[in-house]
Amino acid sequence: MTRDEWLNLGQTLFGKDVMQWKFKCPYCAHIATVADYKKAVAPSSAAGFSCVGRWMPVCKEAFDDKDKRNIPCNYAGGGLIQINPVDVDGIKVFEFGV
Repeated sequence: MTRDEWLNLGQTLFGKDVMQWKFKCPYCAHIATVADYKKAVAPSSAAGFSCVGRWMPVCKEAFDDKDKRNIPCNYAGGGLIQINPVDVDGIKVFEFGV
């Protein structure tokens, strides 16, 4: 998918206010808005690339199947295991959280 196609899809799903766009973590399935990332004081580049749990005071470890808490994890999209499912001009990102 091209960047323009991705941006158009985001606007179609969530409107022009990017702060309301939602992303689904490919590991824990937590859905977070860009506003959630900002509130967690995550870098702007993290939204849709790493789970918002990385910047929260409490999260679960990514790939720890024993932790059944319904909270976001600390998955990093740029880490050793990259499972981000959407390719936008060669960059793997989260799918939109619809």
